[in-house]
Amino acid sequence: PIVSLLLVAFISGCTTTSSSFTTPYSSATKNESDATYDKQKAASTRLSLGLRYLSQGDYEKAKFNLEKALEHNPESEDVQRGFAWFYEQVNEIELAKKHYQQALKLNDKNPSLLNQYGVFLCRHDQLDKSLEMFDASVKIVTNNDVSGTYENAGTCNLMAGKSAEAEGFYRKALNHNPEQRDSLLGMARVEFDKGRYERALSYITRYEKVAKHNPRSLWLVIRTESNLGNMDAVASYAIKLEQLFPDSEETAVY
Repeated sequence: PIVSLLLVAFISGCTTTSSSFTTPYSSATKNESDATYDKQKAASTRLSLGLRYLSQGDYEKAKFNLEKALEHNPESEDVQRGFAWFYEQVNEIELAKKHYQQALKLNDKNPSLLNQYGVFLCRHDQLDKSLEMFDASVKIVTNNDVSGTYENAGTCNLMAGKSAEAEGFYRKALNHNPEQRDSLLGMARVEFDKGRYERALSYITRYEKVAKHNPRSLWLVIRTESNLGNMDAVASYAIKLEQLFPDSEETAVY
């Protein structure tokens, strides 16, 4: 899997979760039956709970709380995004798309939302539409993660086999943030595929300064060092791969 696509920031304003909840079905918002309760606050609380349960893989409780959030505030962009994220996790793709589009109707100027929807479209083989979302996102002046958006565009192109386009986006990402780790790894992959192993290794070296290795990065450096004839380095990285990630696909291939 492409790591950068799995690390997309979700809802910046709604990730604060309550640490005092006990049972999600009854105690999330104690005054929900009170006519004076704050609907927006109640929706936010339920959304936070729903996202927490979703992150834990408890889909039943996640959906229950998200439904409650939607009841409290159906016009909330964040709640619509929460449902989109939920349906994507349970592989209900058309329902996820419906909620993403509803969120965009409520606010099409949120760079994070545009970026997230772009990643969704990329995952489901809609490259051109995903790039439209990324382009719209980077053009919004309040986007404080332009490098991450360019990185996602680069990875999306790389997944589609468009190496030249991917390289262009990765370079833009690194112009905004020279330590954008998956862009460094992406550039290493681009250079490796071109047979420019010294350049690939230079990007991997930069990557190692800002991130820990994962199976994908270790497999790339093993193959790079092998092509350079550095067999001691190959052995060293291979030991790390086998010890740290014994059940990974990359270890099995090695």
